[in-house]
Amino acid sequence: MRDGQRSIRFNPWIFARYFDANLAVTVPHEVAHYVVDVLHGAARVRPHGPEWRAVMRRFGVDDRASARFDLSGLPVRRQRRFGYRCLCRSHALTTCRHNRILRGQAVYHCRRCGAELVYAPAANTPQSGVE
Repeated sequence: MRDGQRSIRFNPWIFARYFDANLAVTVPHEVAHYVVDVLHGAARVRPHGPEWRAVMRRFGVDDRASARFDLSGLPVRRQRRFGYRCLCRSHALTTCRHNRILRGQAVYHCRRCGAELVYAPAANTPQSGVE
C-alpha cells in the first residue's frame, strides 16, 4: 500500500506469455491477498494461510500457493542486495527488506544465531558466504 492506495502489480512478461492462466489463477490469487488484507490485516495472518485459502475456495479457484510457469527467455529483474551482519556471519537483504527496516516496519534475525541483523554498509558488495 502506498499513499493510502492499494494496488496489485503483475509481471507483464509472464502475463503476456500465459494470459489465460494468469487470468484464471494469478489474478484471483492476488485479489485473495487483497481481500484477506482488508478483512484481517496483512500482519495478522500468514500469506497463504487458512484465511487466504478460504477466499480462494470462495472464488472457486484452486488454493495452491503458486502456479508453475516456464520462465525461460523472459527478462530477469535483479534486486539490489544490502549487507547486514549478525554475530556469526554476513547476510544480503533485498531492497524491500532493507526499506522495511529503515521505515521501522520490520526487524530481522539470523536463523542460525538468533541475533538481530545490523546494517553493514561495507558488506554491500556480493561476496561468497553472504546469505
